[in-house]
Amino acid sequence: MSHGLRFVFCGFFLLLLALASGYKVPKAKIEVFYPKGFEVSIPHEEGITLFAFHGKLNEEMEGLEAGTWARDIVKMKNGRWTFRDRQAELKPGDVLYYWTYVIYNGLGYREDDGAFAVNAFSGSTPSPVSTTASPPRTTTPFTGDPDFDIRFGACDPPKTHVNGVPTRCVSQLIFVEEFNAGRLDPAKWLLEHRFSGVPDYEFNIYTNDAPDTLSLVNGKVVLKPFSTKRLYKQSLDSKLDLGSECTGEKGTADCVRDARNRPDKLPPLVSAQFSTKKSFSFKYGRVEVRAKMPRAKYLVPQLWLQPKAHAYGKDDYQSGQLRIAYARQTTGGQLDLYAGALLNAQEPLRSTKLCHRLGSSSSSDDWSESFHNYTLEWTPRQLKWFVDGQELCTKGSETGAFSETSVANKRLPNADELEKGTGIAPFDQEFYLTFGLGVAGFNEFYYDPDKPWHEADPRAMSDFWNTFKTKQDQWLDQAQLTIDYVKVYSV
Repeated sequence: MSHGLRFVFCGFFLLLLALASGYKVPKAKIEVFYPKGFEVSIPHEEGITLFAFHGKLNEEMEGLEAGTWARDIVKMKNGRWTFRDRQAELKPGDVLYYWTYVIYNGLGYREDDGAFAVNAFSGSTPSPVSTTASPPRTTTPFTGDPDFDIRFGACDPPKTHVNGVPTRCVSQLIFVEEFNAGRLDPAKWLLEHRFSGVPDYEFNIYTNDAPDTLSLVNGKVVLKPFSTKRLYKQSLDSKLDLGSECTGEKGTADCVRDARNRPDKLPPLVSAQFSTKKSFSFKYGRVEVRAKMPRAKYLVPQLWLQPKAHAYGKDDYQSGQLRIAYARQTTGGQLDLYAGALLNAQEPLRSTKLCHRLGSSSSSDDWSESFHNYTLEWTPRQLKWFVDGQELCTKGSETGAFSETSVANKRLPNADELEKGTGIAPFDQEFYLTFGLGVAGFNEFYYDPDKPWHEADPRAMSDFWNTFKTKQDQWLDQAQLTIDYVKVYSV
């Protein structure tokens, strides 16, 4: 047997041993610091004697190349094997491409095709910590033939961008949240603290200081409205200042309301809304949400995508809103399911791109009795909505650009701006995830003849509350929106 064949045989033999052992390289934890520095680490376990990191910034790795960073870490500290660079300046939108290598019980194992999109900082630059690392390498540390590549297959180039940067592969998991912690991760989620406002003026305050409105229980996040008076211990006829933590525009009605100078009172309920507005946005992808809807009149469960930048106009959803799913209780008591795209806040244009599935007493159609999987597939040509794997509807540019939308000869007011984009505009820009629970308001229930308030009436909120305040415990008995997980994949 030739020398080269012996190396190939050795490589295959070692690979088979590695696969037979069942060991898998732990997923690397990556932390990026402000103003500079980053760390890549894995947890220690008995048997690990070396950890290696190879990476490049904003440039994909060519096979098993050494990369800009190529270090062997031969000493574990504080329970982790850690590579540190204290001088590199990474910024939001950058992508760190990498592969890692571990020697475990004398055999070499790799984790290939890593890609980490920078969307938030972990804190300030870490203090110097003594580590033992070898000088930069230019060869792979795999035991056997250095040119023997054990990667299994390649991937198709995707259309998805994350924080302005292209992703690496189709069907790559680019975002996941399973709500297993005791609270929302502030590096990932922005928890709103503001009065509701344009364009729908929901009859609630979004607050970050009411545990009754948002809780994490058994790996799920639960949202439910709660009484404003019970939380703030003051009359709805008084002044309420949300203070320095207000996430709205300071000095405006987003943050301060004085019911003594308004025809209406303070919003009667508080609720919760959280988003990835400051950490994660993407263009094109597949979003999967497993959730259980509330069963209560005039509640709006919010499983949304919202525009990062208002490229086609700021008012009235002119830059679009994508609704993954929401349910609405009818007069008959059943829950109807909706999904779709909003191009304008006002009817009749508002609902022209919505999908509607009638509810029934069947358990498969009762969206509040059990969890269902709601999916949105978003590509440069079309939008598709699914529930439990069954297609709900499709909207897209195959039958005409969104800019051509009109109802009863009424066109979108920003149609000329939309025509400057692609056929799927305004959905050719990056959007971020938003989850929450809204209460009533304007526009959303425009066609409901039984609602106890009139559209745009100055006393609409009071009229609504006068109907429900005496029976609020019964009304809100099944008002929970429960979300099990959120996953986003590239397409």
